[in-house]
Amino acid sequence: MEILPTTDKKLGMIYTRERTTFRVWSPFKDKIYLLLYLDYRLVTRKSYLMEKHEDGVHELVLEGDYKGCFYNFLVDGEEVTDPYSIASSINSRHSAIIDIRDTDPEGWQDHRIPKGNNFCDAIIYEVHVKDFTGSISSGVKHRGKYLGFIEEDTSYKGLATGLSHLKELGVTHVHLLPVNDFYTVNEEKEDFYRDENYNWGYDPEHYNVVEGSYSTEPEDPVNRIKELKTLIMGLHEAGIKVVLDVVYNHTYKNYDSNFNRLMPGYYHRIRPDGTFSDGAGCGNEIASERPMVRRFILDSLRYWVEEFKVDGFRFDLMALIDIDTVKEAVKMLRDIKPDILIYGEPWAAGETTLPRDKMTLKGRQSKLNFALFNDDFRDSLKGNSNGSSKGFIQGDFSHRLGVERGIVGSINYDSNHVGFATRPSETINYINSHDDLIFFDKIKKTLPHMAEVDIVKLNKFGFSILFTAQGIPFFHAGNEFLRSKSMVANSYKSPLSINAIDWSLKEKNLEFYEYFRALIQLRKKYKEFRLSNDEEIRKKLRFVHIHGDKNVISYTLSTDEGYLLIIHNGEFYNVEVDIDNIRLHLMYNYGDGRKDYQVYPIFDENGFVEDKVALEAWENIRVPYFQTNIYEIKG
Repeated sequence: MEILPTTDKKLGMIYTRERTTFRVWSPFKDKIYLLLYLDYRLVTRKSYLMEKHEDGVHELVLEGDYKGCFYNFLVDGEEVTDPYSIASSINSRHSAIIDIRDTDPEGWQDHRIPKGNNFCDAIIYEVHVKDFTGSISSGVKHRGKYLGFIEEDTSYKGLATGLSHLKELGVTHVHLLPVNDFYTVNEEKEDFYRDENYNWGYDPEHYNVVEGSYSTEPEDPVNRIKELKTLIMGLHEAGIKVVLDVVYNHTYKNYDSNFNRLMPGYYHRIRPDGTFSDGAGCGNEIASERPMVRRFILDSLRYWVEEFKVDGFRFDLMALIDIDTVKEAVKMLRDIKPDILIYGEPWAAGETTLPRDKMTLKGRQSKLNFALFNDDFRDSLKGNSNGSSKGFIQGDFSHRLGVERGIVGSINYDSNHVGFATRPSETINYINSHDDLIFFDKIKKTLPHMAEVDIVKLNKFGFSILFTAQGIPFFHAGNEFLRSKSMVANSYKSPLSINAIDWSLKEKNLEFYEYFRALIQLRKKYKEFRLSNDEEIRKKLRFVHIHGDKNVISYTLSTDEGYLLIIHNGEFYNVEVDIDNIRLHLMYNYGDGRKDYQVYPIFDENGFVEDKVALEAWENIRVPYFQTNIYEIKG
C-alpha cells in the first residue's frame, strides 16, 4: 500500500455551544460532504462540502449550537455514519451531535472507584447484560437493561439476584460482553424480548457508541450513555470493577462498512487477490498494524477508560491485533490507570494475512503486563470444549501434567512444568466462557449416563481446582448454580429461553452455590492461592510425588504458620494418603524436619470444615472420588 499522510488531529465530532467541528480522515477521497439533519426521522437535510487538508483530513466547522442534531457523511453518492461517532440515532443510521457532559449521571465525576492492582486478587464474572436480568425470575423491573443490572435488593423466593447476588458472591470484576453499538439487534423497545432479536454483540457497528437495545430510551442518544455510566457507577459503589469486552479484530459489515466506504482497503487486511482476509471468521479483519487503524484503536480505548472510568478490557481474538499495537495500548492504558486489567484471546478463528511473528499469541505477553486466556489448562481440566473427550476431572490420567502446569500459573516451574507465562498474572484460568458448551452441559455430554449427584460432584471438583490454581480465575455467569444452555454450544443468537439466566436454579442448586461461594472465600482468605510472581510459586509450592499413575494431584503451599495441603482426587474411587509420607515430603522439599505436625481438615466437598479437629498420627488422609480436600499443617 502507498505511503499515506497521517494526522494527530482529533477526529470525529467535536461539540461546543459556540460551534461544532467535524473531521474525517480520508486521503483517498477528494470530496466528502457533511449531511446535517435536525431529526433522524426526517429526510430533509443540509449538505456541506468539507475542506480537505494535506494530512488527508476533511474538516467542517459549523458556527452555532447544533446539539440534538444528527449527521452523516456523503462519499461517492453513498451515505455513511462517522466511524468516530460517540452517539447515534436508534439502530445506528445517523451519527448524533451531543454534549458528552449531558451523559453524566448525578455524582458520576467523583463517585468511588475500587482500587488495587494485585491482579491475581481478581475474580472475574463474565456476563451478558441481557442474560443477567432478562428472565422474569430475576425479580427486576428493567429486565435485561443497563438499569436492571444494578437494581437494588432484587430476589427470587428470598434469594438474592442481580447486583445483590454479585455482592453476596464476592466477585471483584464484572466482565460485560460487548456494550458498544452492534448491528444485528433491533433497538426498538417493542422488539427487545422478541426471540430472534438477540445477539452476544460481536458484530460491531460503532466502536465508541453505546449499544441502544439495553437502554430504556434507545431513541435518545444521550440516555443510553447515561444509563451505561449509571450501571458502571452502581458496580463501582458495590466495590466491583468493570471490564469491557472489545472487538477490534473485525467489523460486522465488509465492503459497505463506514471504514471501507471512506478508505477502501485501508482499515481491513486484504489478500493479494483483493478479497478480505478473514482471520476472524466473520468475513474480514481489522488491519491494526496500519498507522491510522492503530490510532483509531488507541483513541477508542482511551475514550472508554477516560470517559466511562472502566477498569479493564478483554480483547476478542486478540491474536489478530498485532503485538506492536497491543504493546502501545497496554502502555497507554497503564499510564492512564495503573491498576487496569487487560486480557484477551490468544488465537484467531481462521487464516490471516498478519504474519505469525506479529500475532499476539501465547508467550508474546511475557513481562508486558497483560494476560491471555489459558485454553491449555481449560482443556486439560475438562477435555475439548464441545466434544465428548474427557479431561483430568473426568478421570483421564493423560491430562494430569497439564492440570499441574495450570496449578502453578503456567510459568516455567521446572523441566516437567513449562508454561507460556512469566508471571501468574499473565494467565486467565477458566473452564468455560460464553463460547462453547457451558460446563454443566459439557459434563453431561462426556458422561451421559452419570447420576445427577455425580455430575454436581464433578462441577464442584472442576471449580475447586480452578479457584486454588495460581493465576487469575474467570467464570461465566450462572456457573455458580449449574446453569445449562440446553446443550447449545454457540448461543450467540439463541433466544432468551436459552440464554437468560434462570434464577430459580439458585434455589434448586443452593447447596452447590454455597460451595461455589465458599471457594471464592477460600481464595480470598489464603493469600497463598494468589501468589504474584514466579519466584514465590517455586519457593512455596511443591508437588507431592507419591501417587504413581493414579489420577491424583497433591501439593503443598508454605504459609506464615505452616503449610496448606491440597489433594485433588480425579479417580473413580476414594484414595488415601499416609501422613508420614507428607512429613517426609515437608522435610525433603522445605528442609523442615519437625515430626510434631498436626493436620487439620479445613475444606472439603461441603465447603469449609466448621469443626477443625486434627487427624490422629496413625490416620491416613482420605479423599473421596472426584473431590478436592484441603488441610492446614501446623507444627
